[in-house]
Amino acid sequence: MDDKSLKSEIADSWNAEADYYDSHVSHGIQTGEEKKLWIEAFEAVLPAGNGPLDILDVGCGTGARGLILSGRGHNVTGLDLSEGMMNIGRRKAKDTGLSMVFQSGDAENPPFEDGTFDCVINRHLLWTLPNPDAALGNWCRVLKAGGKVLVIDGLWDDGKLSTKTKRKISRTIAKIVEKHPHESRYGEDLSSSLPNLGGVPEEKAKEYFSKAGLAEISVKSLAHIRENQKKRLNWYEKLNASWSYYLVSGVKRG
Repeated sequence: MDDKSLKSEIADSWNAEADYYDSHVSHGIQTGEEKKLWIEAFEAVLPAGNGPLDILDVGCGTGARGLILSGRGHNVTGLDLSEGMMNIGRRKAKDTGLSMVFQSGDAENPPFEDGTFDCVINRHLLWTLPNPDAALGNWCRVLKAGGKVLVIDGLWDDGKLSTKTKRKISRTIAKIVEKHPHESRYGEDLSSSLPNLGGVPEEKAKEYFSKAGLAEISVKSLAHIRENQKKRLNWYEKLNASWSYYLVSGVKRG
């Protein structure tokens, strides 16, 4: 598949899921307690500054994390291929009086001038990128010197037979009992074009950052947030709920 076809299928898949995406635990933020944990995690790693930051949320989806940052007074621009997902985000921004802007575009190649943002963030995005190395390079490009890239990710399929078995059982039960079970709608050709389909190990994420030329690379565990989310999982979802979860950050050299 060429890049245009890949991106079109990705957009179609998330458009189909948009109306109920936030209803799934770990997608939407469903409690004030979890929101507080995310605020603490972000504030521990955001670039230091006296005023609001200009933040780009690539692969923003429904804006769950970008809206938190907007609520903290930052200038947040969300970028996504899926208009359906962003329409949900636009509605949430309007309902809460927040100023986050949602713009259509490719997360791998943000359509912005060099040095535009103080921070580029994303969550659960690397797994669905055909060209993650190029994406990291472009995220650095649109950063100001001294700006930061923040990536929230994890590894939910390590390839082990036990993991695959748990995932299969969990998904099978979800299909039976849930009205809108969460599952990838990606076809075989698209899936085979994604180098991180089962998630990204911490060391692999750090490697992407290093190749992009980022400095001061560090990884912060988000296991406590995952544990908080697990409280709201159905019993069959908990069969496959223990996987690494982290926030990796890096600084653009001056």
